[in-house]
Amino acid sequence: MAANGGIIGPVNTISFGKEKITSITASGPGTITTQAGTRLINSLIVAGGAGGGGSVGTSGGMGGGGAGGLRNFSCVAVEGGTPYATVVGAGGGAGPTSAPGIGASGTDSTLTIGSTTYTSTGGGGGGGKDGGKCGADGGSGGGGGAPTGAGGCGDTPSTSPPQGNDGGNQVHDAPGYGGGGGGGHKCAGGNGSGPAGGTGGDGTDYCSTYPGALAPTCSVFAGGGGGGVYPGASAGTGGAGGGGAGALGPPAGVTGATNSGGGGGGAGNLGVGGAGGSGIVVVKELNKASGMWSMNTVYDEVLNGTWPDGSEIGPVSSIDYLVVAGGGGGQGPAGAHGGYGGGAGGYRASGYGPSPLRGSSMTLLTNTPYPVAIGDGGAASTNGTDSVFNECGVEGTTKFTSTGGGGSEFSPSEGGRGGSGGGGSSNNSLSGGTGNTPPTSPPQGNTGGPGSDPFGASGGGGGATVAGGAGAPPNAGGPGGAGAANDISGSCVTYSHGGGGGARYAPGTIGTPGVAGASGAANTGNGGNGVVGSGQSSPVTVGGSGGPGIVIIRGPSAVTFAVTPGTNTTGTAGSCKTATFTVTGTLTIT
Repeated sequence: MAANGGIIGPVNTISFGKEKITSITASGPGTITTQAGTRLINSLIVAGGAGGGGSVGTSGGMGGGGAGGLRNFSCVAVEGGTPYATVVGAGGGAGPTSAPGIGASGTDSTLTIGSTTYTSTGGGGGGGKDGGKCGADGGSGGGGGAPTGAGGCGDTPSTSPPQGNDGGNQVHDAPGYGGGGGGGHKCAGGNGSGPAGGTGGDGTDYCSTYPGALAPTCSVFAGGGGGGVYPGASAGTGGAGGGGAGALGPPAGVTGATNSGGGGGGAGNLGVGGAGGSGIVVVKELNKASGMWSMNTVYDEVLNGTWPDGSEIGPVSSIDYLVVAGGGGGQGPAGAHGGYGGGAGGYRASGYGPSPLRGSSMTLLTNTPYPVAIGDGGAASTNGTDSVFNECGVEGTTKFTSTGGGGSEFSPSEGGRGGSGGGGSSNNSLSGGTGNTPPTSPPQGNTGGPGSDPFGASGGGGGATVAGGAGAPPNAGGPGGAGAANDISGSCVTYSHGGGGGARYAPGTIGTPGVAGASGAANTGNGGNGVVGSGQSSPVTVGGSGGPGIVIIRGPSAVTFAVTPGTNTTGTAGSCKTATFTVTGTLTIT
């Protein structure tokens, strides 16, 4: 009998890594320890991005910082249960306003396996002035500074495939000096021009190779920083993958995104450059058991529960959602005029709630972290902020964004726009703010009600199901639009009421009598109420704040939800599982 248990043929290397993905994000030395069954890994190594060039005097647009080098290594042999040393490269410092103004280069990121060190090189600093006008060489090259500096060389030292691209050149062409864009992993930095800074080179999207949001840039890494300009019309935009935008005139260049390897933006005039973004090391422990293998090995690994069964990462259908944004804040009194009501936070849902507002359920993957952002309610006369499920997904399919409710007047003639619009002020009879902005299908909200002058009655904020009511002279503020009742959690709760408008003599309502300046309830997305005008003595002088938003996910009984941080909760609704987010966090399904 053959020694391998009866199978004749070569015995292949088998890895039982369960496709586990680990991101090392803290700058400096670190360690990753493999699982017991892991024998092969893939690793993405991104170095720190470089700082953009600083403006020395009135010297014109400076170069954007080059992106950190990016290298992806496949099927690297490792030992199970073994620690391996990593270094995450820091972003380079911003170019100063003192000569020569060149941005600091990023530092290298490394992963050491045995005697082999896998390295990506830090990005090259953006060019400053005169003796420092040329962009530095690096993983990707820095953009050129003033006057007419050349961009630095990327892919330095050379690797196969290349770890980056060249920076763009600075150009002096009336009316101004446009700094060159820093190089990115996918594209070279753009050359500057008289009216504009050069664009940063784009980075590369690794979301399909390493699923999940591995950085603030949704797994797009190593974008170059945009070039600054002065004088001119527009600074260079940062490259996709964390590149910071350049500056137009005095402001500083924008910093590259953390853990993206993005370069910082170049300065325009009398300002510093943007610092580079730190790098990242990502390791994926592979499942690999194709071809011939020892039957004894199969038996042992099945017995230990580590044999790949194809179920570690897979689709789960019929995932329902409720995504509610923060409500807009109501307005304080404006003389004799009552304050307008804040618009409700945008409301998006599937499976539960009013049928005309139900979208389709989602199909998600197991063992994949999904980011969840919870929108804050707006302070008085301020818009609420957005709630987002899965920032890196496809909008309307695996990503759902609900827009904050309107609270800040959009224009002198219109109330605040948002998920639902804020009410119109009675001062000059403003129209209510437009709801369902930006538009979604089904609609996420409704328009606010108009105000009425000269009697000081302001409009109510729009709600999820009904538009805000108009102010009614002489003493009735407009009612806030009704919200939507939804029992996705297992309990019926109404979300996204509009805030009631105030009048000269009386507060508005939100379906029941409102209290002057009352805030929206926590995690409902309700708009804040407006305040009674000075026609009636009232101690309340500040409009009510909008209520913070909420995200609830519901799935079949067979799934298990895990949430972070611990403030968020999991539970059951009938035979289904639920995950409720009241603060920003992460969802993982198994």
